[in-house]
Amino acid sequence: MQAIEIKPGVYWVGGIDWDLRYFHGYVTPRGSTYNSYLIIDDKITLVDTVKHYLADEMLSRIKSVVDPQQIDYLVVNHVEMDHSGSVPKLMEAASNAKIVTTPKGQDGLKMHYKKDWDTILVKTGEELNIGSRTLKFVQTPMVHWPDNMVTYIPEDKLLLSNDAFGQHIASTERFVDDLGWDVVREEAASYYANIVFPYGDQVKKALAVVETLS
Repeated sequence: MQAIEIKPGVYWVGGIDWDLRYFHGYVTPRGSTYNSYLIIDDKITLVDTVKHYLADEMLSRIKSVVDPQQIDYLVVNHVEMDHSGSVPKLMEAASNAKIVTTPKGQDGLKMHYKKDWDTILVKTGEELNIGSRTLKFVQTPMVHWPDNMVTYIPEDKLLLSNDAFGQHIASTERFVDDLGWDVVREEAASYYANIVFPYGDQVKKALAVVETLS
């Protein structure tokens, strides 16, 4: 399977879950997609992984661009299993990589996987230079788990937002213009109503911080 370049040097390497029909108790008739992003720079960085049963799909896409052993950092924005389920397999394939996450993210990874990976802890306002790019981190607690954060790449004007603007859609299309706004709006509204709505105040706070990024 091939990675899809979404910006120069930034690749989508996630997994597509065509058969998913239920998520946290609500119906997902269009399946789902788990997003993972590979950034090629002086320090090669992967942002998030996929559900455990799609780990090989993710690794295949990564290998279409680079040997996983060359990955320097794995940014874990969120430890829920649809984002972190392939962390153990990725860390086996990228044995020299350091994990970058929040303190609560580290707690969640240890609870789920019982591993003591080399970890860099970050919080809102902190940055990680990876060469020609800088990763900026913003904690977004309770959107919709305590560990959540988003990663912003100012040089690319690219926000890697995990659940903050989620939709459950299985598709080979990676851009809204190709998929269709009507479908995206419908699924975004369904996701917000079923998953994020109880945390509306936290969403407003997160949006206010993200708006300051650029």
